[in-house]
Amino acid sequence: MKLSKILAVLALAAFTENQAQNYLNYSVENAHSHNDYMQEVPFWQAYYAQFGSIEADVFLVKGKLWVAHTEKELSAGRTLENLYLDTISKQIKLNKGNIYPDPNRKLQLLIDIKQNYKTSLNALVNTLKKYPEITGNSGIKIVITGGRPQPDDFKNYPDYLYFDGDPDKNYTEDQLKRIGMFSADLPGLVKWNGKGIPRDEETAKIKSVVEKAHARKKPVRFYGAPDFPNAWVNLMDLGVDYINTDHIPDLKKFMNTIPKNFYKNTKEYATYTPTYKTDGIDKKVKNVILLIPDGTSLPQYYAAFTANKGKLNVFNMKATGLSKTNSSNAYITDSAPGSTAFATGVKTKNTFVGVDGMGKALAQIPDIIAAKGMVSGLISTGDVTDATPADFYAHSDNRNSSELILKDFITSKAKILIGGPTNGLTRETEQKLKEAKVDIYHDLKSATTSNRTLVIDPLASQRITDGRGNWLADAFDLTLNDLKNNKKGFFMMVEASQTDGGGHSNNMEQLVTELLDFDHVVGKAMKFADENKETLVVVVGDHETGGLTLLDGSLREGWVFGNFSTNDHTSIPSNVFAYGPNSKEFTGLFENTEIFNKIMAAYGIQK
Repeated sequence: MKLSKILAVLALAAFTENQAQNYLNYSVENAHSHNDYMQEVPFWQAYYAQFGSIEADVFLVKGKLWVAHTEKELSAGRTLENLYLDTISKQIKLNKGNIYPDPNRKLQLLIDIKQNYKTSLNALVNTLKKYPEITGNSGIKIVITGGRPQPDDFKNYPDYLYFDGDPDKNYTEDQLKRIGMFSADLPGLVKWNGKGIPRDEETAKIKSVVEKAHARKKPVRFYGAPDFPNAWVNLMDLGVDYINTDHIPDLKKFMNTIPKNFYKNTKEYATYTPTYKTDGIDKKVKNVILLIPDGTSLPQYYAAFTANKGKLNVFNMKATGLSKTNSSNAYITDSAPGSTAFATGVKTKNTFVGVDGMGKALAQIPDIIAAKGMVSGLISTGDVTDATPADFYAHSDNRNSSELILKDFITSKAKILIGGPTNGLTRETEQKLKEAKVDIYHDLKSATTSNRTLVIDPLASQRITDGRGNWLADAFDLTLNDLKNNKKGFFMMVEASQTDGGGHSNNMEQLVTELLDFDHVVGKAMKFADENKETLVVVVGDHETGGLTLLDGSLREGWVFGNFSTNDHTSIPSNVFAYGPNSKEFTGLFENTEIFNKIMAAYGIQK
């Protein structure tokens, strides 16, 4: 094997999956505004984004340094002084000696000399004499690139000037002190276009440049690098210090959201091993457990799967399908019509709960099966009057009518309702619930279910990361232990409400931890289905939230890194998973109303 190949293999061996967690070390301080003068608002756009590096190309014309990409593009007023030096000077004075309001933030000004470096550098030195507040400022580093002197001549220029280094050159100790950073031509090094990942030999070449720079304790950047999220991710993976961009707002948002878009799981768990003995058989069921992870689709599931190192209970279900989520009046649904479709088999308008598009009350699963002697329980990690649980017991054309929604539990046939606090529990409503012989508890641990039961527990609405613990699993156990005693059968709906919150807040940690907590309940439901042999388990989200894209992750290390395109719902179909008798009926692409129809068919109930 050639030495070059051996070195490439060794370099790749050193680049473990764990090193890809470099993301957390990056911020806008690692962002470089390439050809900044071509921005609509030079300097200021990158400055207000708090970029760590800004680049200006200069031409010496009639004794002045003009900023442009080519000589043909030179225009009046666009000098290095007007666009950069004067504004930098003003900001230093405004910030009492600091370039940024935060004294810990620094700025690198990369000046690309486009002509004869000797005359241009002499002109630059003369110009900078007017700006001692810049040249004497430890928070600003001026680095010369493009035309620049040989290393032996670095000493002939003021100490405040640094030079862009060549990774393949050797420098003395004194010369290295004048190197501000190292730069390399990425297209000249590899053919990688930023899509996918570089080939192994290309990765080795890039890593070699990075390691040479870091061995000399200097940062490194690649010019000519692809400029979009996947390329940024790969360059960060490889340890590149400055990420070039012409798209300041995009890179700013990307860098600023890294802490929320990255999550590493520290609580790996083993999944339940299904028996599959009754899975998919054609047999009427007595019980249905409907599990709704709000705001989820395949990216959310796969993020959780990755974080749990390639294990997820829901992925052990063989029957899978897709549910179309649009409401009757909108391409993108909200939770109210989303779960109304599950509960009633009817598409309705956004914000409508348990009613059709004209506001007429619809028959819901708990009421329908009660006529057969069956019982129902509803659980949510959100407000008990939130849209999803309300869709199974209430009727309203306004999902925000909490008090009216909660009053509907009085006439609902659902036996158990468990969730978080609501503004709907007024003194009047509480009194009416008690008169209807509904037992009310404010702590899940103290609740019993011998009568109709309403549990409004503040712990339910807390996030897993804020200490909710095993609340959802405990609520599931409490409800199941009651419902399973009914010989005629039961229906249970369990909603993981705060997975949706993770999408709305674009918070990967919240999203994944909530979904993993939910997946524990999926495992419990599958285990019960195996033991009971007459239970169908269905998992389906009411819609997707956040427009999540997974950019990187490690199944071995249990971390995931993504990007959100919105803070609201999307029209992406929701994944459907089913386990137990009749599970095969939940395959394919179908309307969300078919969840209701297929559940009714599994019970053997005619609509």
